[in-house]
Amino acid sequence: MFKEFAVIDFETTGLSADYCRVIEVAAVIVRNGEVADSFVELMHPGCRLPFIITDLTGITDAMLKGKPKPEAVMPKLKNFIGNRHCIAHNATFDSGFYHAEMGRAGIAHDRTFFCTMKLSRRLILDSPRHTLSILADHLNLARPDDGKCHRALYDVLLTVELWKHIESLITHKIGRAPDREIYQAIMKKPKSAVAKYLDRILQQPV
Repeated sequence: MFKEFAVIDFETTGLSADYCRVIEVAAVIVRNGEVADSFVELMHPGCRLPFIITDLTGITDAMLKGKPKPEAVMPKLKNFIGNRHCIAHNATFDSGFYHAEMGRAGIAHDRTFFCTMKLSRRLILDSPRHTLSILADHLNLARPDDGKCHRALYDVLLTVELWKHIESLITHKIGRAPDREIYQAIMKKPKSAVAKYLDRILQQPV
């Protein structure tokens, strides 16, 4: 079981971390299953937002006017996260932007990410899709009181609930709280191999 970890989400100007920039970040520290602290910042990417991004997120150019550049925010984000493992939904996307923006800020950025999308694809097989919103509906997860999908803090808090569900699901299957090696193994295995893997762990002495 992770007693303390960070959950992170970026909103961006597009899909490529090589060419696009972050416009919003949210991160929370989860301690013993509860959100203990939060970090939220809007950032100016140095360009006008594509209409599709404003339509998706609700973030406008006016909202970003006068906001700091990503290079100024990333050191604060790193300090907030500390040495904790990071969790994200579609971590390939978020870790890509995390590393790209840390690199632009000239900051060392080694970081382990765990992905609730990869885990859910291997453990929640009856969900019609594995986007965060559809999983939330499928699992009847508690949604944040304020905000909407594709705003960073809302998505982070929803990811916290999804992680709790995944942790509970694995715990039920193996008879104990999973450690980081179990999460990593599940993310790497094909769907067809996960059930047998968890059965083997259940048979192992604690």
